[in-house]
Amino acid sequence: MDRGSRHLWIRALTAPLLVLGCVFLGGGLLGCDEAKPAADITVERLPDVNPNLPAVPTLPPPPHPIQYPDQSYSVYGVRKRMHQTMDTEVTITAYIVGMYMPPVCPEDRVCPPARIPHIFLADVKDEADPYKRLTVVGYAENQIQLDEAIEAFGRGRPLAREEGDDRPPVPGDFGIGAKIKVRGRFTRVTGTGFSQSDGVLEYNGHETVEPAPPAEPAAPTARR
Repeated sequence: MDRGSRHLWIRALTAPLLVLGCVFLGGGLLGCDEAKPAADITVERLPDVNPNLPAVPTLPPPPHPIQYPDQSYSVYGVRKRMHQTMDTEVTITAYIVGMYMPPVCPEDRVCPPARIPHIFLADVKDEADPYKRLTVVGYAENQIQLDEAIEAFGRGRPLAREEGDDRPPVPGDFGIGAKIKVRGRFTRVTGTGFSQSDGVLEYNGHETVEPAPPAEPAAPTARR
């Protein structure tokens, strides 16, 4: 190979290396003679990010205590702690805000059988919201038995169960407005067919904290 051919061959090999030595800066190709030293490159700092978040909301306090000092639950509390109280024996302190009364059946009609006696408890005396009431069942088998217990209580002699029946006596002092501390099993389905997703109480005894107020006398009927 002569001297001129060797010179052309060396230039052909070094040309790609010179191209590769050029760098991309700022989105464009700079010539090798235009490349800047690293010390001359200015790095622009992004502005600080200040997130615009809403204020933390203030949560309202619970409407009632979950448990009272004597460890009995409120209606609110026994449901709030449902993962602990469901299918267990609990004590609940609350007001009787409703009582089931079997409908009067005319003598010339055949009516469906009445349901077994049951009451409704709530944390306040005048609770009208059915979702804040708790049903209590199992304290009497039928209305006749309950009426006898109420009559016996009025005479100062609580109605006892039959011999061999170890269940607590049928209560004769249940009345709307009474505050009671009632014991029983908190469950979703009772043995008598009552069911409720947020719980029903199967009665196992009670004590009266505040008796029901005296019933108001019926208004006199005007004579014709």
